[in-house]
Amino acid sequence: MKKLLLIDNSTVILNVLKDLFAKKNYYEVYIAKSLKEAKDLIDNHKFFVSISNLVLPDALNGELLSLLKFNQTPTIVLTSKIDAETILKIKKMGVIDYISKESIHELRKAYRLANLLLYVRNMEVLIVDDSATVVSQLKNSLEGLLLNVSVANSGKSALKQLEQNPNISLIITDYYMDEMNGLEFIKKVRKGNINNAVPILVMTSDNNNALKVNLYKNGATDFLVKPLLEEELKAKLFNTFSNMKQISDIRNYTEVIDNNIITSYTDENGTILNVSQAFCEISGYTKEELIGNNHKIVRHPEMPKSLYEELWSTIKAGKVWKGEIKNLKKDGSFYWVKVVIEPNFDREGNITNFTSVRQDITDKKRIYELSITDGLTGLYNRRYFNEISKDYINQCSRDNKYFAFLILDIDNFKKYNDTYGHQKGDDVLIKVSKSLEKSFKRQSDKIFRLGGEEFGVLISAKEQSDIEKLAEQGRKDIENLRITHEKNPPLNVVTASFGLTILKDESKHIDEVYKNSDELLYKAKESGRNTVIISAP
Repeated sequence: MKKLLLIDNSTVILNVLKDLFAKKNYYEVYIAKSLKEAKDLIDNHKFFVSISNLVLPDALNGELLSLLKFNQTPTIVLTSKIDAETILKIKKMGVIDYISKESIHELRKAYRLANLLLYVRNMEVLIVDDSATVVSQLKNSLEGLLLNVSVANSGKSALKQLEQNPNISLIITDYYMDEMNGLEFIKKVRKGNINNAVPILVMTSDNNNALKVNLYKNGATDFLVKPLLEEELKAKLFNTFSNMKQISDIRNYTEVIDNNIITSYTDENGTILNVSQAFCEISGYTKEELIGNNHKIVRHPEMPKSLYEELWSTIKAGKVWKGEIKNLKKDGSFYWVKVVIEPNFDREGNITNFTSVRQDITDKKRIYELSITDGLTGLYNRRYFNEISKDYINQCSRDNKYFAFLILDIDNFKKYNDTYGHQKGDDVLIKVSKSLEKSFKRQSDKIFRLGGEEFGVLISAKEQSDIEKLAEQGRKDIENLRITHEKNPPLNVVTASFGLTILKDESKHIDEVYKNSDELLYKAKESGRNTVIISAP
């Protein structure tokens, strides 16, 4: 078990952190309330990471961070003061990150970050850039996060390294390179046979929206703006790693479900379409032996015919059947299962197939929710937008309703982060998300965080005017949060610009709708921000 050192003179803060880490027994936790106590512990233990206050009563002039740096202890700094001078002092000490200690919410960030370090330690990251300066900056930051870093000075060289090392977990590439630009490189990675799903962060000084859309569509994970800002780099890295961990957790959960929950899918005639590994284990058959066969393959001769007649009568009527069944194993022995069989329907209400579950499926639903939710805001993520948007448009057409896609972007958000720090920026994203949930609270409204400070909403309504009112209310609600933003004149509060596309009985691809709303958003920005630009029938 890795060792964690908590350093603070506040008993309250230490207890909060200690309780957080006690929930999951990942670390052996040590506590110090003074510089002397910290030095004694460091002399006798090798700590994987420390979470430390910036100052202590007996260490007012940087002695504490100097001690941690001298002993090469990766450190997350807690501070009640975040200003330019303090940030500069902290950054010089090469810490992992700095976090406000003003609320439990902020302390939870330190907890999540420490746990994330356990996940990312020794991960392999590939930098693709021909600039020695950029490579040096990136390498220092990445190695400070306990990552193993390799470098390629061209896309061609990077592809070769990727082929030779399938353990590369993240690629950070420049867009403008000789021989092969970032877009061409991404296309080749995604079409390759080795590690073609690896997250890719693209560095560019070009803020062209069309370029970003093109890169997103071809597989870019996120963007880094040149010249690189240390806080932005780390924020994007932590967000990417959090998503990677989330996907890893989902895969682990899915594997647990497949191995432990007995499920099967059959067509209308009882032919098996798919089964879980747990089904194979209990029945003694392989998936190849089961798929394509009728479910009668596991029917036990002692089970009455009337039971199956009642079962089929129930599910073909579109109802759920529950009961206990004795089944036959491949070796001739038997087993009993409690079964829930549910019919699945298409959009027109026709039965397409049946799902049989022999164990609680709550975990399965939770896993799905996890996979379509943005980790920071709790809103739906871009993956879910891509998944449902086409069906959403089609459903509006069937219901004879107006369809609308609203895209919004927080005004001057980069300046907000530069002024107040990325932790405060995260708080703004959360508050704006809550505001959107309040504004678009109808069951049919679907809200998404599309990336960074950009959000989207799918809307349907009987009247066009209802959609326009909703969008305007959403804009007002964000403005009325009254979050101070001195670099966002004239109101000097956080605002957002909106691009709204409204359609009625039009067959348009979601990509076209997205592009149109994005162009309207750009016009809203050009028009002075904090406004809604609408395209309607």
